[in-house]
Amino acid sequence: MKKMARHFLIMHRISKLCAVLALLATGGCSNTAAPSTATTTTPTQAVTPATTGLLVGQTQLYALTLGTSLNVVTWTSSNSGVLTIDATGLATGIANGVATVTGVSDDGSSATLTVQVVPVYQGSWAGTSTVIACTDVAGFALSNYCSQKQGATERWTLNLTQIGLALSGTMAKSEGANVLTGSVTGAIGASGDIISLTGTLVGFANGVNLALTPISWDALASGNTITGTWAANVTSPQILGIATIQWQLTGAIQ
Repeated sequence: MKKMARHFLIMHRISKLCAVLALLATGGCSNTAAPSTATTTTPTQAVTPATTGLLVGQTQLYALTLGTSLNVVTWTSSNSGVLTIDATGLATGIANGVATVTGVSDDGSSATLTVQVVPVYQGSWAGTSTVIACTDVAGFALSNYCSQKQGATERWTLNLTQIGLALSGTMAKSEGANVLTGSVTGAIGASGDIISLTGTLVGFANGVNLALTPISWDALASGNTITGTWAANVTSPQILGIATIQWQLTGAIQ
């Protein structure tokens, strides 16, 4: 009887041991972690300096950040008719427009920069404008100001300094036998044209003090010629009312 009990106890212990081993085997399979895969990251690059505006004929040397002396960078321009860039990263503005420069390093990293190339407005300009529209009210109408101005061709000069897309300088415009002069500031738009030129030209003309204030500009330089239109208000402390005039730029040379 004792032998049978001992035999039963041994078998029971073996059965429990097998169950534990089976449980461990099952758990071990279900908790096995997937082998990790090494990841690589491409260095973040940028084109430096971040100069996004160039003048026609201006050069700019670009580089990639995080590069080493061992890196080889390949440079390209999206529009070589507007901007070229050589193997060293030296870009040259060719013509008015927009181009994107791209630098690709031999480590697989790359960066782009969109550059606007604009005409050169800096310098001394002299040309003529023809009055194409004129509206006068009150005292200006009584003096037949617009009837005398309509179709008239008047001379003007601009002496401009240009920093990127910003302009500043002086302007003079004939008013009959006299000249109105003053300081101006301006801005170049997305199409490379002068989209604003503000300031006030003053002088004594036609027996009164006159002030001419530009209110709009749309003028584009191509080489040494500026074409487009501009408009201004004319006022006088001696005359009640105002005159608004629009001109067509008929020629300008630098």
